[in-house]
Amino acid sequence: MTTKGMAMTTRRPRRWVRMVGAVACVACSLSLAACTPQGAAVGDTQDYAPRVAHTGTVRDDVVIGLVGSKQATADGPVLDALSDADLETAYVSVKDSGGSGSSEAAAVAAHAQQQGVRDMVSRVVSLVVVADIDATADKDGWDSALRDAREAGIPVVLLSPVHAPADARLYAGTFTVNDRAADATPVDDAVMAVVNDEPHAREIMVSTVR
Repeated sequence: MTTKGMAMTTRRPRRWVRMVGAVACVACSLSLAACTPQGAAVGDTQDYAPRVAHTGTVRDDVVIGLVGSKQATADGPVLDALSDADLETAYVSVKDSGGSGSSEAAAVAAHAQQQGVRDMVSRVVSLVVVADIDATADKDGWDSALRDAREAGIPVVLLSPVHAPADARLYAGTFTVNDRAADATPVDDAVMAVVNDEPHAREIMVSTVR
């Protein structure tokens, strides 16, 4: 099984930078085990607002890792919205990952997305967003990839999931894009709520319109 066509780019606010070759691993001197909550997903550990206000992570220090869907056109509005909100985004496209039949194509795409998650973990992004995940395509592969993120203390959000993993500890929540809903949360605000582990719903309707 190959990841033909999988490419990673980094979108900084209002400009693209092509990343060539393997993703460089970033050393982390902190204990990652301490970042993993017991019985909950990383980024989904608070049931209520903290009594003492804190500033959290500022946007300039945040890097979002977006692992795209097979429908690359669906990724564009989210990428644009994050860029417009001055959030740096590393993007993995899987639209040309290959596979001849529908089942083979789904398996190849799942493998490409899983490798994208692992690449984002190596990059030590602030948050991994996985688009259109179908955890039934390769349950063990998805559990392994998402567990890598969890053990690294990196929160995961599922964007418009087809089938979410059965283990809710592997992701902090789901985002569903609805640009017509007046009460939808701007996607950048939803992202920052998860990054800063602020109280948030498990299912969030988001908007890419600012």
